Amino acid sequence: MDLNANKFKLILTVIFGFLIIVGIVAFSTYKASSPTDNKVEIKVWGIVDKKTFDNYVSQYKQDKQIDFQLAYTFKNLSTFDADLVEAIATGKAPDAILVPHTLEKRYLDKVNIIPSIPARTFLDTFVQEGELYLQPTGIFALPFFVDPLVMYWNRDIFTDAGIAIPPAKWLEFSLLAEKISKYTNGSDITKSLVSFGEFKNVNNAKALLSTMIMQAGSPIVSFDGNSYVSQLDYQSSANLLKPAVSVLRFFMEYSNPKKSVYSWNKSLPSSKQAFLSGDLAVYFGFASEYQDIKDKNPNLNFDVAVIPQADKASVKMTYGELYGFALLKSSPNILQAYNLLSVLIGPDSVSTLTKVTNFAPARRDLISLGTKDPAKSIFFNSALISRGWIDPDSNSTNQIFYDMVENVKTGKMNETDSVAKASIELDNLLK
Repeated sequence: MDLNANKFKLILTVIFGFLIIVGIVAFSTYKASSPTDNKVEIKVWGIVDKKTFDNYVSQYKQDKQIDFQLAYTFKNLSTFDADLVEAIATGKAPDAILVPHTLEKRYLDKVNIIPSIPARTFLDTFVQEGELYLQPTGIFALPFFVDPLVMYWNRDIFTDAGIAIPPAKWLEFSLLAEKISKYTNGSDITKSLVSFGEFKNVNNAKALLSTMIMQAGSPIVSFDGNSYVSQLDYQSSANLLKPAVSVLRFFMEYSNPKKSVYSWNKSLPSSKQAFLSGDLAVYFGFASEYQDIKDKNPNLNFDVAVIPQADKASVKMTYGELYGFALLKSSPNILQAYNLLSVLIGPDSVSTLTKVTNFAPARRDLISLGTKDPAKSIFFNSALISRGWIDPDSNSTNQIFYDMVENVKTGKMNETDSVAKASIELDNLLK
């Protein structure tokens, strides 16, 4: 009896795996031109604004004359975990979740891993950051879009300082600070080049530091074959300083009143608010913030550029939030959900998404086609060079990065010791 049961389970696994593989190989070229056969309503939870997501779905259905049953529910990131756990326990969970890669490790035990597909198909279809979804047993989620970190810059401030183009390298900031940053009474900052050296009043500080550390040579987190381990304290034979240490040292100089590059301090408003007010020359924000900046200050004369790079880096890189659809084990509609979601990550669907939002496609074919929109062209290019790391707990790692900066700021530790401490704490979280 047990033998027959095992055989039955094996047959089901093979059939299910075959169907998934056939479907997922097809999604790289599939173009929806007729209504799907799905009659089951697929429920999806996500942290993407509901109005934004529903607008995209409505536009896609209209453009392609396609119809399907999809109920999307927005969930706040701060309560997402508790809501999902309760929903699974009470049998009210969605069929799938649309979440950033930072939640991958947190939900590995709740997600139905999609059996592996030919590596060539996956690599040819998605940007490199999509590989974060690759697990030893398959795929955690179907890559949908990327929200890359970019550089917003105030054109008026740069013009007034006689500077024609924004910086493309981090080293250029040291030359620009004296031309742009303005003070009263010696140390009261009235106009700032850049918001470096603090954490609490620097929007996207962890993403910014992650970008610079990865550019300097550290992946922050890696997989050693058995588990995820911290690489925050990593040092290559080619560097005299550890990447994170050199980045932290550079970052902290801009909040030191004794330095010529002094441009920021904790008494200033948030970096985004300072940029909106026209008092900050450069702001590092996500592509998804573009419309919000325009709406909150229609008179702000700003533009967007690819984030600056390390001086001698051979590979361009920025941090990106990768979003994908993950199927939940608890769903009674896994195959139906997979069929629908594989359509939504197809070229026609993602193309519609990028037209009605400022998200960039996770698909290489759409990035290669480009866009005529000047801002979105930067977002597309940034998505191609986006990278990320497996975050065991976003709130906890945010605290680790905050402490890493604050320990140096208050003089409790030097950069080397602060990075070492942060790496140990990150490693403990990963384990």
